[in-house]
Amino acid sequence: MPRYTTILSLRFPLVSKEDALAIAHALIAARRPSAIYTPNAEIAMRAARSPAFLDTLNRADLLLPDGIGISLAAKRQGVTLPRLPGIDFAEALLATAPRPYRLFLLGARPGIAVTAGRMLSRRYPHITICGCQDGYYAPDMAHAVATAIRAAEPDLLFVCLGSPRQEEWIAVHRPPCLAIGLGGAFDVWSGAVRRAPRAVQSAGMEWLWRTLRQPSRLSRLPALAAFSARVLLSPRAERVENCQKER
Repeated sequence: MPRYTTILSLRFPLVSKEDALAIAHALIAARRPSAIYTPNAEIAMRAARSPAFLDTLNRADLLLPDGIGISLAAKRQGVTLPRLPGIDFAEALLATAPRPYRLFLLGARPGIAVTAGRMLSRRYPHITICGCQDGYYAPDMAHAVATAIRAAEPDLLFVCLGSPRQEEWIAVHRPPCLAIGLGGAFDVWSGAVRRAPRAVQSAGMEWLWRTLRQPSRLSRLPALAAFSARVLLSPRAERVENCQKER
């Protein structure tokens, strides 16, 4: 059983990328409802303000640190927790699939998931795209969408509805496969949005690069500032403790 470290009450397992991939493949093989979420500092602050959302995140089978803020918070407490962006983890999961997986894509604007699926099919020809559904369906269609996903019998479901909608969707509908919340990954895979250069990613500054290119993301800066004040800068920042996750 892996050890866990707690940051703003979110429990992150102290596992390597390779271990996380092994866990994900085991969850797929188990063919049961399971979930992986990838919180960043903004999501952590939202969870700190919402006990219900915090509970949703901590009920995941695996939490991975998407943002550099989470990794820095762990480092400040003497814990190594390397950043593992959800999009990179998803690509590694497809690349290391031990058998042909059936993948369903849910989310983004109309047409984006389909285009992303075509790109993934070319890059990972051993993966079958068994369905695509954009995230702009009417609220009263949620049950029908969940039913269609079950009928497609995916091994893996990528959900790009934005947070907290994607995590809450997975928690409510519990598709009988491994579901992963991936934010804006479809936009990147479809070519609608360009990722930061590798050097910027490696420096942990991808969030700044995206903000400069998408000014609408400026509204997220207060949450990042609050996270820094509470976890990274305050002398009374919350203690990061190793613990065993309770099931």
